[in-house]
Amino acid sequence: MADPLRRQLGSVSRAVAKNYCVTAPNTDLPAWEQDILDIIEREQVTDLIPGSEEVCHVANLVPRLPQSVRYQGPSARWIAQWHDKLRFVEHAISRGVTAPSVYTTADPEARALIRQTECVVKPRRGCSGTAVSFIAQGSNVPAPSPDMLLQRKVEGNHLYTLSWVDDGEVRTTASYRGSTHSGTVAVGFQSAPTPFSVKQWIERFLSDTQVTGFISFDFILDRSGIPWGIECNPRLSSGVHFIDEAWLGAAVMGEATGPAPISPAGKRAQWSYSTLTEAYKHLLRLQLPELARCGRDLLVSRDAVWSWRDPLPFLLMTPLCWEFIWRSITERMPIGDASQCDIAWHWFTPHDAAQADAMQRGDEREA
Repeated sequence: MADPLRRQLGSVSRAVAKNYCVTAPNTDLPAWEQDILDIIEREQVTDLIPGSEEVCHVANLVPRLPQSVRYQGPSARWIAQWHDKLRFVEHAISRGVTAPSVYTTADPEARALIRQTECVVKPRRGCSGTAVSFIAQGSNVPAPSPDMLLQRKVEGNHLYTLSWVDDGEVRTTASYRGSTHSGTVAVGFQSAPTPFSVKQWIERFLSDTQVTGFISFDFILDRSGIPWGIECNPRLSSGVHFIDEAWLGAAVMGEATGPAPISPAGKRAQWSYSTLTEAYKHLLRLQLPELARCGRDLLVSRDAVWSWRDPLPFLLMTPLCWEFIWRSITERMPIGDASQCDIAWHWFTPHDAAQADAMQRGDEREA
């Protein structure tokens, strides 16, 4: 496991053989790339598997990997297109699947959109619900920016998915709904059936892409049951807790056979510390229905980290995560932002224009 945190959850886990502290990619990308390449050479790594938002940087490293190393994730080209929430919609429409209208706040069409409907404002390359807000129909358009989007708000039920894809073929999909939220991010979640329309949507979106790796989508199903793709996260998501571990491990190694066992609908999981934090918020604000929902998750949902066979990551989570907890306190940013701002593309500032252009295009050779 390689991570910029000086103290890592994996350092106390029985499931992790070795931990490396690497340079944060958003601090010094060339140094981070060299750190990863050095680890690959030293440990004779055979498979490189991004686990979070650093996938955007890992994909651009692929051309420099030894031929003996398999990269398990979308190419830089697809990440540049799908992680960008404007280009994601363009790709979806080109594949004949549904996605709500979206424009940059600098586009004159944004003014017409807000006159017609309630909208969502969000960054083009945001993550973890960063800077997402809702504005009423007829409101003023936010300040013009090519990096901020105005999207039509779809009314309906949220559904989140995680798929394991092998050479563009969807091998399995786990779906879930949020039960407790921190802002717009689910910290408690419940397994849900995957509608046939959603399966079709994902297959059409990924067809002929030759992608191998984890792909996550956020959907809203309207009153007619039509799935509207809101965004793509080309990486792992909380759906991993609803896929059989043995099958998934075999799939990543290219050895899985048969359909994947998926948790039955209704099975619940949570990030207990985050759920408890939300419960305290609702208690202090006397929001009793919301407090009751959090309480239910705390009592009946399985924690995503806790294991009797490997208890220390859960028990020591607070001290081991103190680095970004302290950043959240001192810089007054949400804990989700503090935990991602050293690795996520949203906070990455290229050192030169050529690098920025290459990453925006997803050109693997130049990036």
